Amino acid sequence: MRRTIGRQALFFAGIVVICLLVVPFTPSELRWVVWATAGLAGLWAILFTIEDLLRPTRTPKSRRASETAPLAPESPFGPPPRPGR
Repeated sequence: MRRTIGRQALFFAGIVVICLLVVPFTPSELRWVVWATAGLAGLWAILFTIEDLLRPTRTPKSRRASETAPLAPESPFGPPPRPGR
């Protein structure tokens, strides 16, 4: 099965690209904000990519529906009375 990178990692990678494109147009005294934002977004992009690549690709074989269906818990109380009575 093919491994894919999720939307979260791609979103943060896009934020990094946008921040890097904005750097030349940012006043020099505020460039640290753009670099910090790009660094933080890059960190998140890397972490989400690692998470996506380490996630198992195959789902476990499903059991029969009767084995996986949750059982309704038994209640010692009867059903509530109908409204208006």
